[in-house]
Amino acid sequence: MNFIIVVILSGIIIYLTIKNIKLSINIKTKKEQEKLKQSFLANLVHDLKTPTNAQLNTLKMLNNETFGALNPEQHEMITLTHESCKYMSDLIGTIMDTYTYDNGEVQLKQTEFDIVDLIEEIKDELKSLYIHNNQEIEIRKDTSTCIIKADKLQIKRVLANLLTNAITYGYDNTIITINLKLQNNNLELFIKNISKQIPEKELSTIFDRYKKTQYAKYNKTGNGLGLYLSKRIIELHKGKIYAKSFEDGTCVFGFNIPVNLDNTELVSA
Repeated sequence: MNFIIVVILSGIIIYLTIKNIKLSINIKTKKEQEKLKQSFLANLVHDLKTPTNAQLNTLKMLNNETFGALNPEQHEMITLTHESCKYMSDLIGTIMDTYTYDNGEVQLKQTEFDIVDLIEEIKDELKSLYIHNNQEIEIRKDTSTCIIKADKLQIKRVLANLLTNAITYGYDNTIITINLKLQNNNLELFIKNISKQIPEKELSTIFDRYKKTQYAKYNKTGNGLGLYLSKRIIELHKGKIYAKSFEDGTCVFGFNIPVNLDNTELVSA
């Protein structure tokens, strides 16, 4: 009987040892694969970013008639090409930013700034988009200024993504509103537009990574990363992002964040 028990225990030990070895090999393999993926992604982004930036600079000089006068048709074609290259540049940046967030390599840089001024800045940058669609952008706020303490660059990325989506997928000849509500230590910002209604089942997953549905177009980059990255940024700010859509065509994308984060709360993603 003792001999049988020893054999059984020995078998269990051997089985667990083999299982641990396999697990160790799998972990090692996954780490090596992650390193290869990281190296490949870094090289790919670098190889794409450099020529894209060169193209953007060249197109800008051409449009400014640095190399000679242009007729209206040439200006239009160069502008369209510049917008296409800008889209590629944004896509490259979003892919790299998403990878950086997912690997916990982001540290928020907290500064004080007026988010109303930041919205006005983004409005100016996107002016050509909403004018082309004959849309209007209105800012509705319950305070003349709204000073918050957050990572300005990251919040700008979120706002630019949400507003670009509202413009791009909102109906022509409509008003898009950017709404701010300030209460105690909390800021709520949401953008309303009029567009096709998004079903509830799609709304529940619209911020997922690489989510591919007929409504995935609401991600700025078109590959399921724009809204996912926005969600990661807001969550890192101890906030919450949300989306709503109604039968009358009103769509709302917004977020809540603290007005002021303590330095002790600024941790890696």
